[in-house]
Amino acid sequence: MENEPQMSQPDITRLQVRLAELEELVRALQMGEADALVIDGPRGPLVYTLRGAEHPYRVLVETMNEGALTLLSDGTILYCNSKFAEMVGLAQDQLTGRSLLDLVTPTDRLLCAELLATGATGSSKGPITLQAVNGVQRPAQISLRALQNETEADMCAVVTDLSGPQAVAAQLRAALAEKDLLLREVHHRVKNNLQIVSSLLRLQAENISDERVSAAVHDSQNRIRALALVHEQLYRSESLAHIDIGEYLQNIATSVWRSLSMRGSSLRLVSEIGQSISISIDQAISLGLIVTELVSNCVKHAFPEGMQGGIIKLRVVRDADALQVEVADNGTGMPAQAASSGSLGMQLVHGLCRQLGATLDMVSNQGTTVTIRVPANRLE
Repeated sequence: MENEPQMSQPDITRLQVRLAELEELVRALQMGEADALVIDGPRGPLVYTLRGAEHPYRVLVETMNEGALTLLSDGTILYCNSKFAEMVGLAQDQLTGRSLLDLVTPTDRLLCAELLATGATGSSKGPITLQAVNGVQRPAQISLRALQNETEADMCAVVTDLSGPQAVAAQLRAALAEKDLLLREVHHRVKNNLQIVSSLLRLQAENISDERVSAAVHDSQNRIRALALVHEQLYRSESLAHIDIGEYLQNIATSVWRSLSMRGSSLRLVSEIGQSISISIDQAISLGLIVTELVSNCVKHAFPEGMQGGIIKLRVVRDADALQVEVADNGTGMPAQAASSGSLGMQLVHGLCRQLGATLDMVSNQGTTVTIRVPANRLE
């Protein structure tokens, strides 16, 4: 353009020299050959040390609670921080040039090699087990990421020590197992004590001439046996908070039937138990006492002497709405007023049903069927 100022040859030469200096500075920075920059400022020349810019990051790496490394693609260690050195029991200068693969257990070396191969081109993460020079093994998690455009290291790694959390978890598991064992022992001792009381009552009943008193003592014995069966089943169960109600009620019904049936009697007990149903201990005890009373009534009152083909049926099922426990017999039937009888046994049944929030339905037609329904929202 005609109006553009023309640069003199000395000015052009000066700019060419300055451009060459800047190009050389950029090359030096790229190759890591420059240690500092001197920049003219309003208050004079300012010196920026490039090594000093690295200092905060080195402090951070050295004080972090995880192991930090820079590696070649084959796992050769170029640098590690003090935390990683502590993990493997070696000094930092002893680790430079060693392979990470030599510091993991033999069984984990193939996995570690695969993590290194993936990390060298992108990123990878996985569990490894470090092995210190003294043979101590330490579970860890390693995260690897490739370093782009670096002259030396191919990737960096962060190693998290998992031995601390796992040790705490192991201690918690041991404490839990100890308490579990203690609770089982308590249930076992309670069961034994209740069985002793039941045996004492049986011996006492044998020495009582009054049949009504003897029968009352025998009923108390069956109730105590029902309580003992809860603790026996809990002692053998995986859970100490819940119990399989079907198995428990079947055991109780069998125990009562055997204890009250006359020798040589044709009376049979039939059980229909649905899939495993777990409920709380308190609810199980209440239902166990109810079944004890109902089966006891069937054996003692439903079948006149000499009646053949007697059957008592226990049915335990659960649907979406409720847990249903049914005790039925094909005997002579129970009068309607018996449902509200003032006997201790029926008082106990009604009281326990109220405690459970359950309904009681009694039908007497060619035998007696008593149905207990516990709403699903009341089950624990």
